[in-house]
Amino acid sequence: MTESEINIEGVDSLPAAFFHTAKRHADRPAQWQRHDSAYQPITYAEMELRIKHIACGLIRAGVQAGDRIGLLMENRPDWAVIDYAILAIGAVTVPLYCTYRAQDITLVLNDSEAIICITSDGKLLNNLLEAVEACPHVQHIYALNNSSDNEKVVPVSDLESTEIEENSLEQRLNNIDRNTLATLSYTSGTTAQPKGVMLTHGNILCNIESVPQFVTLNTDRDGDRFLSFLPLAHMLERTAGHFIPYTFGLSVGFAERPDTIAKNMLECHPSIMIVVPRMLEVIRARILAQLKQQPLMKQKMFEFYISRAKKNKNGLFTARLTNLLDRVVGRKIRSRFGGSLRAFMCGGAPLSIDLAEFFEAIGIPVMEGYGLTESAPLLTVNPMSDRRPGTVGTAGKGVELRVADDGEILASGPNIMLGYWNNKEASQEALIDGWLQTGDIGFISSEGYLTITDRKKDIIINSGGENISPQRVEGALIEHPEIDQCVIYGDQKPYLVALISPNKDACIAWAQQQGLPASDWQSLCESDILKKYLQNGINTILKPLNPYEHVRRIHLRPEPFSIESGTLTPTMKLKRRVIYTRYADIIGSLYT
Repeated sequence: MTESEINIEGVDSLPAAFFHTAKRHADRPAQWQRHDSAYQPITYAEMELRIKHIACGLIRAGVQAGDRIGLLMENRPDWAVIDYAILAIGAVTVPLYCTYRAQDITLVLNDSEAIICITSDGKLLNNLLEAVEACPHVQHIYALNNSSDNEKVVPVSDLESTEIEENSLEQRLNNIDRNTLATLSYTSGTTAQPKGVMLTHGNILCNIESVPQFVTLNTDRDGDRFLSFLPLAHMLERTAGHFIPYTFGLSVGFAERPDTIAKNMLECHPSIMIVVPRMLEVIRARILAQLKQQPLMKQKMFEFYISRAKKNKNGLFTARLTNLLDRVVGRKIRSRFGGSLRAFMCGGAPLSIDLAEFFEAIGIPVMEGYGLTESAPLLTVNPMSDRRPGTVGTAGKGVELRVADDGEILASGPNIMLGYWNNKEASQEALIDGWLQTGDIGFISSEGYLTITDRKKDIIINSGGENISPQRVEGALIEHPEIDQCVIYGDQKPYLVALISPNKDACIAWAQQQGLPASDWQSLCESDILKKYLQNGINTILKPLNPYEHVRRIHLRPEPFSIESGTLTPTMKLKRRVIYTRYADIIGSLYT
């Protein structure tokens, strides 16, 4: 990656950065779409042409600079094309999560006063049609595959068939600068109603300018390839897996669905993936579960390989032994990821040290970062050259961090949002004297590495007045191989309790090893023997912690917390308040 390829300081907008890249790399793959069981390339020239056609179609449809346009669509090449088309005419993209219910869509479209919404088809179109019945501002719905006879629905092909008017498009593009509003990104709402975060072109470009200080991208013709599967409505995926690759001339493949990611990795051969810790936890659990089915010799070899790789000691013999083990064990594991994966970029929730070290050991480093939607989203990232598990890295370009007297992390810089759309009160609470109140507790080392210890609002104060970090306790518990998810509770209570979703495969395998009679999953979760086994494991794990951080009683849930049940956000963060309310009776029973 040369300086001429990465210097975008003179670029005024996100679409201008894309068009600059498309001009230099017209015949390079920009996107990869699965077709006939294989990934087929879409070049930068082809992508640029589609963007310009749709942009001119939107102009002809009467869209003015500053108008808000909703985008409700799965991760697919069209999402990226339409986003850039909206931005290229000075309009504002309002991404909508595919997991939104009709009432959620209504809330966002009405709050943003969107005049147009663009979607794909099927369930998303049906949800949108139900939602817009209560959205007086929405004038048109455009669908990729229009199967509806609703008069409001128009095929996207009508936009795309519009002739390109270069002068009109150039005029719109020239009127955009770094202070122009680019998007309203609605927070995923872990504790309250989503708020529309106002982010400018400059906010996001600032994030992109930080990339070279953290990682050297391969910008050759056959350079880095991303696989997109996290929601593009979330700023983590949108900035890191959308704007960054297209700005630097890289390419993006699209997973078909969340349940096909493993297959799609083998087909697409990504070199970089944007992930959240929950995905890494699931991958590790599956690797370890499959390992238990292998002969004892292979299990011992894997354990020895991981232990040697984690120690990473110098010396000729050690290096040769590690390389030999890597050829026998490591390469086979990495081949499951497509064989080209060189890094995970991770954010959205805390990553445990043990989890990071596991992937480091198998040869796929994890670059953990930290940020918020309100910071577009990057604040810090662990540099590829000096990763420090347990920290979230150092500050990005132009970002200033400081720690308030109560331990809260405050942030300032050109990436910080303008405020919340139509919500002056919340904006004033979040931005004080130009400093973003992150709501996270942490500290900064002498070398500038930030460590996050908890969410300010999540701190548990027990009946004895002790402050307890739920993330610290939960992070320790999910290291237990038979525990998949957990939420602890104990505010104004004498001790901690936990709602636990056990790992189904691991617990069934354990039950078989114990010679327990066959039973269904529900019955196993209700059994005293599994509860006692897990409670004993929890007692051992938490023994090094303070006595008031110990979990005294647990409840096992057969069903995991999920996006569909409303207990996880779209980026798989726990919705604590929702969980506490929904399971109040169960939590109460653990104190009787």
